[in-house]
Amino acid sequence: MREPKDIAVCEASRATNVQLKASVLCALVSACASALAAQQVARVPRCGTDRWPVKTLTDRDRTRVDTAAVRSTVQQLGSIPIPNIPYPNDRRIAPLELTTYRVTAVIAQISVQDDGDWHLVMRDVEDARYTMIAEIPLPECAVGSGYEERFRRVRQALRGIRKGARVEVVGVGFFDFLHNQRGRAGNGVELHPVLGISAVSDAR
Repeated sequence: MREPKDIAVCEASRATNVQLKASVLCALVSACASALAAQQVARVPRCGTDRWPVKTLTDRDRTRVDTAAVRSTVQQLGSIPIPNIPYPNDRRIAPLELTTYRVTAVIAQISVQDDGDWHLVMRDVEDARYTMIAEIPLPECAVGSGYEERFRRVRQALRGIRKGARVEVVGVGFFDFLHNQRGRAGNGVELHPVLGISAVSDAR
């Protein structure tokens, strides 16, 4: 038979083990919770700011946009005069920003921006000196536009298109602020957002 002293030691040892296991379990639960929170934060998109509602078709004038695409070229869009007015954040500048354009161009560059946009530099098919930008928003940054699924499909279509390919791009006209962007049009005109893209011919 064990002495009372031995029993007390065993009971104390068991209690210590239980406390240790509980501490380890708490640490694991805390670590898992922290990892899950970090993943959730990582999933939150870092959307843009400047004229963002207009770029994503969540602005107050979006229902006025004519979605019947008008044929144009990179050179023609780049020759439109710059409006001599302040650019509104949540309103559109007529007529360009109320018009959807269909442009055939050569893809000169494809990249991903910090705001999640897929950024295309397009080159005029007749005169390579003329370029402009087209952008496909991150669907999670265009919630409320009604075009979230469309943006997903356009992104999926772009995955099969290589730099140097001739494409047909459909997008809404947009005046961006003039800043140091490679490939921008001289007047800052873009197709933003892009609503459709398809390859006309493969990269050469």
